[in-house]
Amino acid sequence: MNPITVLYFGDLMAKLEIGREQLRLPPSVQDIAGLMRILAMRGGAWQHAFGQPRPTLRITINKQQAQALDPVHAGDEIAFIEGISL
Repeated sequence: MNPITVLYFGDLMAKLEIGREQLRLPPSVQDIAGLMRILAMRGGAWQHAFGQPRPTLRITINKQQAQALDPVHAGDEIAFIEGISL
């Protein structure tokens, strides 16, 4: 699969210490849930951020609201947005 772009906003950017990356996903990853499983396998803060679904995490695909079972295609821009803690 050609790369996708993954963006991290809000608390995620601070906790993961990254704002953007390009990923080549294995063919077995077909949707957002699969992407989140791959990210969670990095362990530590990544496991905490992507291991369990939570209502405070917003997801977009190509700037359109998305959900865990929405498909991921080559060239997509996926954004994970977590509200800022005060």
